[in-house]
Amino acid sequence: MSATPEDIPQHGYDMSGSLWMRLVDASSMSMFFFFEYLLARDVYLHLDAAPAGLATWLLPLALLLGYLTADFVSGFVHFLADNIGSTRTPFFGPVFIRPFREHHVDPLAITRHDFLEVNGANCLISLPVLIGTWYFVPIHGTASLFFAAYVGLFLFGIFLTNQFHSWAHNPNPPGWIRRLQRTGLILGPEHHARHHTPPFNTYYCITSGWLNPILARTRLFERMKEPLRRVLEPIVGKADEVGGVQE
Repeated sequence: MSATPEDIPQHGYDMSGSLWMRLVDASSMSMFFFFEYLLARDVYLHLDAAPAGLATWLLPLALLLGYLTADFVSGFVHFLADNIGSTRTPFFGPVFIRPFREHHVDPLAITRHDFLEVNGANCLISLPVLIGTWYFVPIHGTASLFFAAYVGLFLFGIFLTNQFHSWAHNPNPPGWIRRLQRTGLILGPEHHARHHTPPFNTYYCITSGWLNPILARTRLFERMKEPLRRVLEPIVGKADEVGGVQE
């Protein structure tokens, strides 16, 4: 299936760039960085009280696991947004589903949005987890210290996901970004191109893409599609735009 941007009905569909959405994005991003700072400060202050040598393995392990989790979650959310739910579902459809559907019709659209618009929604959906971790899981020992570091680094990976995705579609990214893409540390254009190749039903992960080969071989998301559709469609509506997995 192919389409052009004109094929997507516009009425009630695109909220991007509106003053209301700019305010939502700006306030979400401000709160996100504020609570990330509070959580990072708590982790730093408790490292001094931790057993000797703990930081040498705790923070790198939390970084690795957090980054891998962000990659998986990016793929899972991408899969859901491509295949389940209506763009006309109040708030949720225009804010979260629309950008993914738009992206399949116009892959360069994400490169025409500014930093706030690209990353604001991820800050918004991360806030409940971030605030809940900081407020309800005080650091009392090694386990809670690791958990706080893991959550903070995982959510920071989620924050960066759409930016990495945008850079993967940018035909002329800065040189230092292209070098990072070549190392495989962040999503690269060659890797991500497999998702934009028919039948468009694989390589959903868009943080680093490290998990894509494994998920493609196991077909995990494709196996989950029908059970999730039966559960979620009554809530978020039936998929109504191009860009989903082709049967």
